[in-house]
Amino acid sequence: MKAPTPIRRTVLGLLGAAALATCGLASAQTTLEKLREQGFIRVGFANEAPYSYANASGQLTGESPTVFKHVMQKLGVKEVDGVLTEWGALIPGLKAGRFDAIVASMYITPKRCEQIIFAEPTYGVGEALVVKTGNPDGVSTYADAVSKGKSIAFVAGTAEIEHGKLAGMKREQQMVVPDFAAAVAAVKAGRASAAAFTSLTAKDLAGKDDGLERAQPFTFTHDGKIYKGEGSFGFRPEDTSLRDAVNAELAKFIGTEQHLAMVAKFGFDKSNLPEKTAAQHCAGD
Repeated sequence: MKAPTPIRRTVLGLLGAAALATCGLASAQTTLEKLREQGFIRVGFANEAPYSYANASGQLTGESPTVFKHVMQKLGVKEVDGVLTEWGALIPGLKAGRFDAIVASMYITPKRCEQIIFAEPTYGVGEALVVKTGNPDGVSTYADAVSKGKSIAFVAGTAEIEHGKLAGMKREQQMVVPDFAAAVAAVKAGRASAAAFTSLTAKDLAGKDDGLERAQPFTFTHDGKIYKGEGSFGFRPEDTSLRDAVNAELAKFIGTEQHLAMVAKFGFDKSNLPEKTAAQHCAGD
């Protein structure tokens, strides 16, 4: 058989390379396929009741894990393993591959959307402050802290930090701490007049400690609207197919009687159903 000419040899080489590339694409495994094969998914959480936390038995529970576990079962992934992480390290941990999703009821914000992608919201909630019983410093809102020159403790990486800034708080008035326990400790020790949380977290923390209470009434408005944060699961930007599969299941589940019954024990009801899409939150609408 006659040897191929240099031109034909080049063509054959290109065809071979194309065949190998096609084979590689065909065998490339998606994240969801990998998860189904291994039978579990690792998720990051920050131990914030009632959203996502480890119970007394060490089991991952709360609004976000309960909904996520339901979705994963529907997608053929049997187990959800939690990786306890400081709130401010959740997004870096996801991007570094320590886990495959953030399941911490994380608010969807434009700044976070620049780093990761979100599933559609699973809930919506406002904010509140936790103070010493009797509220000795009279701080019930961010505006109170501004007018009285008082400090508020904020957990690193939370949306409440930005909201305090929008309300006019100075940097020196914002005590940024690593976790929720540290924020409560700052209030009890008198280092901060209040600590900022979501309203459900504030209610949960105040209900567990006679020395604390939820400051009322709390208001925070921006652009003339009372703020309501909405949160969901976070994924790496390249995992769009996993996010899309999750969204397909959420569309069939959120707002149903089954969903509301699942999250009722964590203090959620119809008033906490989301009102916007992830795209709207990412755009700042």
